[in-house]
Order: sequence, then structure tokens, then C-alpha cells
Amino acid sequence: MAQRSIDTLATQKHCIDLTANGEGDIGLTDDFELNFIFDDILLVEYVDENETGEIQRNGIFVPTNAVNKAWRKAKVVLKGPKVEYCEVGDVVIFPHNLGVAISNLDVNGTKVKKGIFLNEDRLFGICKLKD
Repeated sequence: MAQRSIDTLATQKHCIDLTANGEGDIGLTDDFELNFIFDDILLVEYVDENETGEIQRNGIFVPTNAVNKAWRKAKVVLKGPKVEYCEVGDVVIFPHNLGVAISNLDVNGTKVKKGIFLNEDRLFGICKLKD
């Protein structure tokens, strides 16, 4: 079996890879809240979805499963120390089918109803409301 030297392996920007789409509970109980995340990870809360799980596109609400591979908008709630371009409170756009989904997670005293953990390099960009 061929072996490779650790010195010849390509370096990676992040150690935690969230390229796969994952659903589920991260296992925190009501006794705990999240207050720090590592690496280049972002926790974002969706801002383009209503209470029934429909996503707004051009003033029309469509079911989430109809836009499975579309882009999404979310507000940055928490960021890891290696995040370079985003700040907490920024609204970002990203592909809907990547990351690890969360719901009803306590973060620094605030409840995140529905969001996702992403690597920063999965983002398309940062956006803001027009004046």
C-alpha cells in the first residue's frame, strides 16, 4: 500500500467540512446554549422563510422542497474565529442544499428558530436591503 508524507498533503482552509446536507438536532438540551463555534463556521438563521416553511421568492411563497437546490438568505447569528468576511448581523446568500440544519437552538440568550451551520466558503455573498 502506497503511503504519502504529511508534508505533501494540500493544506485546507478549514478543518470542519460542512459540504454535505445534514438535518437534525445537534443534541443541546434546554440546560445549554451555544455561545462559540470553531474554525470558519457560521451559524445563520433563515430570513426568507415563513412559519409554515415556505420560501419567499419575488413576493411569492413556494414550498421549501420546490427550491431544494436554490439559494437562500439568512442572518449571521454566530461566527467562528477564522471567518474572514462576515460579521454577526450580516445577511448572506448561499446554496440551500449544503450545511447542517438546526432548529430551536438557544444562542447567546436568543432562540434561533430555523437555521444552518455553513463553512464561510459556501457563501455566495453578503447582501443588504436597498435604500
